[in-house]
Amino acid sequence: MATVDWNADSYHKVSEPQLRWGLEVMSNLQLNGDEHVVDAGCGTGRLTAHLLQRLPRGRVTGLDVSEPMLEKARAELGPNVALHAVDLGSLTVALDADVVFSTATFHWIPDHDALFKGLAGLLKPGGRLHAQCGGLGNLQGFLRLASEIANTAPYSEFVGGFAYPTYFADPKDELPRLAAAGFVDAKAWLKDAPTPFKTADDFRAFVSTVVLRHALALLPHDLGQRFLDEVVQHSAPAFSLDYVRLELRATRSGPGRE
Repeated sequence: MATVDWNADSYHKVSEPQLRWGLEVMSNLQLNGDEHVVDAGCGTGRLTAHLLQRLPRGRVTGLDVSEPMLEKARAELGPNVALHAVDLGSLTVALDADVVFSTATFHWIPDHDALFKGLAGLLKPGGRLHAQCGGLGNLQGFLRLASEIANTAPYSEFVGGFAYPTYFADPKDELPRLAAAGFVDAKAWLKDAPTPFKTADDFRAFVSTVVLRHALALLPHDLGQRFLDEVVQHSAPAFSLDYVRLELRATRSGPGRE
């Protein structure tokens, strides 16, 4: 499937759920204030700004594959954060960081063996991985609904058989991958995070920007709007997404990248 980039301005407005999850994950991250923290998948910088507040004597490096997201982050954060366009699935840089922090990103990367190997290379020995992403069962109900609609006429001509381009990992599969990448004391667990929206318009804006953006890119504009109408209609009255979060914690062991 061709890459579909983000609408960064829209994402910045609708990403309250991601911000809420990220702040919760960050609240459990112990920092002295002088560390070097990598925000892996920094997006538009909403969480990165909160990391900066936690690091008055430290620094943050933001990594993201999306140039529109990074452009928005630069406008929001100014010169206080080093921002780099990189693919987390094929990292080749070494940063000697104290912490890799990430939320709502790793499920967009299909190869977690390569992901964890690259993340280990960002950390100094003893550095920590403190992350959360979509996990096994994430959006299962919503994606079943969207798929059922996508496989009916007139949408099926364009998105019949559409598969959401993500990998929602099982915690038991992540632990050996982390060990093979050079992490120790690894923990991985799932957490239900049902996410309701106040109005149909809020729900529509979110799913069109985040969850259904790949499918909508394959549909002619008017037909895409009709598809959204049906998805929203069938999601009433709850307008809720069945999110499941995968929590990941681990420590880098052994020598740095050769």
